[in-house]
Amino acid sequence: KDPYLGMEFVWVEGGCYEMGDTFGDGDDDEKPVHTVCVDGFWMGKYEVTFDEYDRFCEETGRRKPDDEGWGKGNRPVINVSWNDARAFAKWLSLKTGRKFRLPTEAEWEYAARSRGRKVKYATSTGNLSHDLANYDGTGGRDRWKHTSPAGSFPPNPLGLYDMSGNVWEWCEDIYSKKAYKYHSRKNPIYTGSGSNRVIRGGSWNYIPRSVRCANRYLGTPDYRNYDLGFRLASE
Repeated sequence: KDPYLGMEFVWVEGGCYEMGDTFGDGDDDEKPVHTVCVDGFWMGKYEVTFDEYDRFCEETGRRKPDDEGWGKGNRPVINVSWNDARAFAKWLSLKTGRKFRLPTEAEWEYAARSRGRKVKYATSTGNLSHDLANYDGTGGRDRWKHTSPAGSFPPNPLGLYDMSGNVWEWCEDIYSKKAYKYHSRKNPIYTGSGSNRVIRGGSWNYIPRSVRCANRYLGTPDYRNYDLGFRLASE
């Protein structure tokens, strides 16, 4: 746990994996499939919640994000931009003396795949159903029309929750459709030209294709939306 907010983190042992469209049914920006190696890191067990983010707002005088009337508490914070997420990470780093940040895209997919396994979804089984994740529609365990509280579904084998569905999650990288052509093998992070940042994981209002581990999407650094949040990483 971090010593200030008590946010829980899971250790992700480093290793190598095949990043991208390993099932052959993805989009062009998930290609080419390529081998990537990442060092070990800590990944947030849950997406950052309203309780945690509102504390940051109260201490820094920032305006609290809108919950759209769905509830705050331990639901994932929404309507936060990439800039907001990085500011939160910087604030928590200063409070704790530890370095918190957004995960790189390669780290995010490696953790979603439970250390790079060839699975399509970041669920407890690698499959997808409304008993395993919050995505478009309801049924089974998924009784929420919008976001669901943290820990409402089983975690993936690493103990990470909601990496497929619930809310999209910001990553550190600049987004490019051709990023994988220029990735380094070791700890890649795309820093080429472009104004958009990567978001991963899909959300409560997206179809199964969009909540795949390999799926990539984008937003400008100041973009906010009701299905977009983040989780932190730490070295």
